[in-house]
Amino acid sequence: MQRIALVAASALVAVFAQAAHAADMSVTPFFRGSPVVIGYNWQGYYVGANIGWSRASSDVSWTPDPTAFGFVVNGTTFSDVGGISSVSKNTLSSNGAAGGIQTGYNWQWGNVVAGIEGDVSFVRNNANVSLGLPPPSVLSTLSESARLDWLVTVRPRLGYAWDNWLFYVTGGWAMGKVVFSDLFTASTGQVLGTTTSRELNGWTVGAGVEYGLVSGWTLKAEYLYTDLGSAAVLIGPGVLGGTIGTNHTITDQIARIGFNFRFGGEHETVVKYP
Repeated sequence: MQRIALVAASALVAVFAQAAHAADMSVTPFFRGSPVVIGYNWQGYYVGANIGWSRASSDVSWTPDPTAFGFVVNGTTFSDVGGISSVSKNTLSSNGAAGGIQTGYNWQWGNVVAGIEGDVSFVRNNANVSLGLPPPSVLSTLSESARLDWLVTVRPRLGYAWDNWLFYVTGGWAMGKVVFSDLFTASTGQVLGTTTSRELNGWTVGAGVEYGLVSGWTLKAEYLYTDLGSAAVLIGPGVLGGTIGTNHTITDQIARIGFNFRFGGEHETVVKYP
């Protein structure tokens, strides 16, 4: 009996010793902790496309030669400075769809993102006006139009990254193809005018927001204001040998949405565990 009691006591001591040793060991849980999202990485080269709305405007001014330009009416030559001057300042504007492609590169330092972007937009803004002139003007109508066909910009970008969001401002160089048309029609049916096509250089500024999705894809919304300067056009010579000078300015506003794909982003790991 004493022998059985001794064996039982020894077994109990061994159990308690093993439990004490296990209590001193670190415990590794079977499941990992909750995932911690890594900040979105904006750095790298990207390409994309966009679609939106464009509003182009053109201010037109006239500088007629009062001594050397005119029309022949019933055999008499008239210099219709009064008729031209009465409609010498007009603003033309039109709305149209815009779409294009963009490409660029971003550098990132913490929450600060800087980059360079270039884009090509195709638009079809065609602003025009036709004005009738009452007697005693020898002009019956004056027609003007301004059309913007395409726009190219190259712009630095500077932004702030917050989680998957990127808020940025941008501005730089712009170039666009514009077509201006100015046409006089006299009461006798005589027509005098010109159409000219120019590629004008200017500047652009704007702002936007971009949201990072997964696998290198992002969505963006952007606004740009562009000023392409002005173009001087000469009409004539008229029947008196003179010319009329016109000056067209051209500005454009674009609001658009689009997407980008950043190369290398599709291979990134966006979560980690503690």
